[in-house]
Amino acid sequence: MPLRCLVYLPHSYTGRGPAESCVQIIRYFRAGGVEPELHVGRVRRALPDTVTARPALSGLFKLLPWRSVQRLAMRRIDTQFRAALATGEPGIAYFWPTPDPALVAAARDAGWVTVREMTNRTLAAAKASLDEGFARAGESLPHHISEARVAAERAELPFYDLVFSSNADVDQSLRELGVEEAQILQTTFGWPDALTAPPRRAAGGTLTVGYLGTLSIGKGIPDLLDAWARFDGVGELHLAGPVDWSVEAHVNAAKQNDTRITLAGYLADVGAFFAACDVVVIPTLDEGGPQVTYEAAATGAAIIATPMARARMLEHDRNALIVPCHDPIALAAALQALAGDVALRQRLGEQAQADAQAFRYSAVGQSRAEMLRERVQALRGN
Repeated sequence: MPLRCLVYLPHSYTGRGPAESCVQIIRYFRAGGVEPELHVGRVRRALPDTVTARPALSGLFKLLPWRSVQRLAMRRIDTQFRAALATGEPGIAYFWPTPDPALVAAARDAGWVTVREMTNRTLAAAKASLDEGFARAGESLPHHISEARVAAERAELPFYDLVFSSNADVDQSLRELGVEEAQILQTTFGWPDALTAPPRRAAGGTLTVGYLGTLSIGKGIPDLLDAWARFDGVGELHLAGPVDWSVEAHVNAAKQNDTRITLAGYLADVGAFFAACDVVVIPTLDEGGPQVTYEAAATGAAIIATPMARARMLEHDRNALIVPCHDPIALAAALQALAGDVALRQRLGEQAQADAQAFRYSAVGQSRAEMLRERVQALRGN
């Protein structure tokens, strides 16, 4: 009999971002013997048939800006989630960031096994990286991780029986906050099975370098721009994604001074973007297991990444080049190496593409469900 799983997702589902990662994972839970029931702020895009959704808002609320209805949605999600906890046989209560600890406690008290998804490292670890990144970028305004948020997460984590962790750095950040090894479920994110990409273009004289994601200090954009300024080869840098306030001045100045840089904005067809790139750079300072790592690898792009973007898949000089965080000189050297060695780009890209096949969401979702069933049975002594 499938194990019931209530999923707490405090987002507006639009087919993008963390909410899409959640849906891509749980859509394959049934294959692993777990039946998901998604409690979500609202749904603005069709969900897979294998996901039963309980949106907190519907009707006209689906049309309004999320910020204007978010607080109402959160109250309704909490109310309906509590009601769901009181019905049927207790199973798994699976929380995506960030629930009220009282709701998690209520789930445990009602006999549910509580599970937390870590989309990034703990806030304590992330704050240290962002503090350094903001200082290096000369940004005096505070970032989004405050001491109060760090303290709140530190107080929240003890309420969970199990924690999904998507890379080794997340594992370590959890250990540093006292989470026991037996509680850490070492897993990954992945890439959608439906992802398609045209054939890769033939290598030419111009190196095409791409970045996909939010342009921000936390994603390492100042380091990427610094490295690109040091790169003296023939190339183009394409930045795809929204520009965060923290790097707006950096990006505008770099683009004005360097005609090799283009801003692509939001892109729906990520497969085509990656297939058009000789090199994809993922210079993030803090991450969980970025989906962009798997997507770029699945298209056969040569990847340069920081350790935060390894995602339990990338290995230096096997399927990527790994450079330290906060090190634009090393990043520039990696760009220079790939620019001058087509065979190296091809070798890294082909190996990454082969390795990425194990990280399709169909495999990741089923594996996570099987892991949950096994651990729940162990916790309950079955």
